[in-house]
Amino acid sequence: MRFCFVSTSRGSHFMTELLSAISAATVAAGHTAELVLDEFPALRDDVVYVVIPHEFRAWGNPAGFPDARQRERTIALCTENPGTEWFEQTYQLVPQFAAAVSINRSSATELQRRGIRCEHLQLGYSPQWDSWKRDESVERPIDVLYLGAADPRRDPLLAGFGRDLSARMCQFLVPPLEPRTRPRPDFLKEADKYHRLRSAKILLNLHRTTSSALEWMRFLEAICNGCVVVSEPCLDSQPLVPGEHFVTATTDSIAVVANSLLSDPDRLRQLRERAYDLVRAELPMAPAAERLAALAAELPRQPLEMASSAFSVEARRTPAPAGRQPETPRAHEPPSAYGTPASHGPEPGLSSIAPSQTHNSRRGLRGLTGRILRGRGAGVQIPTQTPAYARATPRVSVLSVVAHNRERESAEALASVAASPYGELEVLILDETANRHSGSTARRFVDDHPSLPAMLLRTPVDRGLAHSRNTLAEHARGEYVFILDPEGGIYPSTLGRLTTALDGDPQAIFSYPMVAAFDGDRPVQLLGSLPWEPERLKSGNWIDGMALIRRARLLELGGYPADPRLAGCEDLHLWCRCAEAGGHGVHVPQVLAWRRWTADPVTPAKWALMRERFPQLLAYQAG
Repeated sequence: MRFCFVSTSRGSHFMTELLSAISAATVAAGHTAELVLDEFPALRDDVVYVVIPHEFRAWGNPAGFPDARQRERTIALCTENPGTEWFEQTYQLVPQFAAAVSINRSSATELQRRGIRCEHLQLGYSPQWDSWKRDESVERPIDVLYLGAADPRRDPLLAGFGRDLSARMCQFLVPPLEPRTRPRPDFLKEADKYHRLRSAKILLNLHRTTSSALEWMRFLEAICNGCVVVSEPCLDSQPLVPGEHFVTATTDSIAVVANSLLSDPDRLRQLRERAYDLVRAELPMAPAAERLAALAAELPRQPLEMASSAFSVEARRTPAPAGRQPETPRAHEPPSAYGTPASHGPEPGLSSIAPSQTHNSRRGLRGLTGRILRGRGAGVQIPTQTPAYARATPRVSVLSVVAHNRERESAEALASVAASPYGELEVLILDETANRHSGSTARRFVDDHPSLPAMLLRTPVDRGLAHSRNTLAEHARGEYVFILDPEGGIYPSTLGRLTTALDGDPQAIFSYPMVAAFDGDRPVQLLGSLPWEPERLKSGNWIDGMALIRRARLLELGGYPADPRLAGCEDLHLWCRCAEAGGHGVHVPQVLAWRRWTADPVTPAKWALMRERFPQLLAYQAG
């Protein structure tokens, strides 16, 4: 039998990897197979096509859509679960093909219930997915790995795992839900993905929607690489057995369960070996290949529906697919609803200075820029400092502004810093509150933490957040400064992880983590989930202000913008200045900080002003 597996170059590479593995299995079974992209090749009498219909309808080349005769020789491969919009699209498309199979039992059952000829095709072990080979000497430096595109259900769940998993080495790779035509740090393909799975102890699995069917390909890829899956409860898992080959937990306990497993290496080893041995010995891919061959031998067969085909000649004239539409990537959405972090830019007349390469040159630039900014610190008072402050030689200066009506929140934020085990830090606090007597939140914090290097500053007049941050940066002694949000906080491992990331990339200006946004006790957003991609800044700021920044570079770039019209844009402005100067930030893909969710979007007037300041970077894109 000769097979032609048809995928797309613009759609999900995950689907191409699936077709490639099945194609390899048909070749191993003695058949001929080829994998093609974007269009159905011309019909030959001995060819049977296999396609994932909703994926090809959305991303394939309309000029290459199958005609009626090609559809008579096509097997539709269904990959989506009931209860999702993609399953409904699949349901509309499958009747236009001669035969259908589904990798999920629940999908096959539901299609049959709706009158569609469909049978279950069990996936199994693929040598293409296995980079582990059951070698227990392989090191696994990653404790918890997550691989899943951005999703409104899953992202808040991940955000809520931050606290319980902050002590673990995690990588949450959450690419935007859009065509991925080039490699990305948060989207791994083929060998890179399998090696990453081989380097991880646990893979978290969350369902995209209310569907709870087991995600077979994701499970098998993890199992083939000895990575234990911890998942929400799943249906259709046979022959995999929960508790024996993978672990299930509810969303409110999944992080606790993962922690428990990581503390029991013998249990982890037992789970990964049992799962691998079962899949390798008892779940080969060969039966799936033979079932496809048997089904192909019955073709050609007239599809259930021949009229009004979504793959008709008329559809070829219409580039926009009728199936799944490309979802607008988060970076192309309006500014985030939690309030686009304020942006910062250079003061008039300041020019960018080339990055310093040595500690001595950084100190020289610090002195130069300090003289430039000296006027900003005029009138600064230092009411108190801890006994440890004078003795400290900090590497990281945590900068905190205690704002009006935010004393309780600021106390929580400062307490999170005091709990950090990072030893080379100092805390600089600028008290902007009306209550500046000896009992203020800031003063109490300094008095209550004598062993923590800390200093309290005050200015006679509140000149805004940008001025306050610049004043603190001017007085900082650390090589790096961390901006502490008064309505947020950090986890104990945060400063160490961000410092390691910035140390590892000497050319980076700053490092930034994922940040959990909470509405009360409920996580509602995962912020900072994307790697550094400055072209996305034109559509909004995705990097939270809680970042670790090289102090010298911050001052070189002019600090935060003093223009009161840009209040609320301080962070965005700084990231734009970094991009404009040819700099970049290094992303740490783990939830290491939290903040309260606030609805404070940047106004059109502020966006207009930002585009005036950065006309090339923030060039307006219609539509």
